[in-house]
Amino acid sequence: MNAIKHNILTAMERIGGRHDDPAVYGGPAGDPGLCGPGSVSWKITADLASVINAATAAIVMELLHPSVMAGVGQLSNYREDPFRRARTTLGYVLTTTFGNTEAAAGLIGKVKAIHGHIHGTRPDGVPFDALDPELLTWVHTAIPWMILRSYERNNSPLTPGERDRYLAEQAVIGRLGGAGDIPETMAELADYVEAMRPRLAVTEQTLEFFEFLMTAPLLPIRAPGPLDRALHAYVAHAGMSLAPEWARRLTGYHHAPLTDALIFAPYLRTSTPLTRWVVGEPPYAGQARLRAGATPVAEQPLAIISR
Repeated sequence: MNAIKHNILTAMERIGGRHDDPAVYGGPAGDPGLCGPGSVSWKITADLASVINAATAAIVMELLHPSVMAGVGQLSNYREDPFRRARTTLGYVLTTTFGNTEAAAGLIGKVKAIHGHIHGTRPDGVPFDALDPELLTWVHTAIPWMILRSYERNNSPLTPGERDRYLAEQAVIGRLGGAGDIPETMAELADYVEAMRPRLAVTEQTLEFFEFLMTAPLLPIRAPGPLDRALHAYVAHAGMSLAPEWARRLTGYHHAPLTDALIFAPYLRTSTPLTRWVVGEPPYAGQARLRAGATPVAEQPLAIISR
């Protein structure tokens, strides 16, 4: 059994990297970081299964903004090094939520400096700049939004107050990263998304990214021949089942509710407890808890790792 756990964990780390650096998640005793113990962000993000399951939907939602897609398509090396983007995106979410204050602020500053060099012109002639607050706000919003939906689908429902607190906590991180008017409540999120929808589209670059998802080595296993593409498609459709209906229709990932329930939902129901069994309490959460002097996750009400 230990060998099975080890092999699965090794495959997960190959894709998403290790996130257990004491210099990041340890640190000064009592330092709460940007969110801190008792935050809804710690409660949600400590469930690594929910974070991982949100990945596909979060990335696709980000890239529905043509300017974000243009920046990634023209200047990113995701085709040549897909693992790097997976590792850095997951690392950003975990570090800004669980890292000590210095590590979290340092990473945010580093990412802002990188974005300062990313600008250009979209294929339709519209200029873009990665430091544009509109783009940063959309990218910031897409990630915690999908993680929130994943948590409630794969773990347990949150109260309306908890949902609002989570968005407000994450908005602090987004503003430090340069985002603009970030929604801090579910009502604000609904209004914001509705206002953004006319600016979102599937472009040729988006379709190229979707094709990349059909072949990217981002799954723990590879199937022989054509089965590998079918497996990639299955996982992508399962992940996108977390996105809102309008986004699934826009991207071509929409299915009837019964199809989602019978075909794609079982993947999430299976992968979620498997991830929790393999990981237990994630190292980043345990180190942050010890740093801040917080109650172990397994001893909290609504324990999320021991489900």
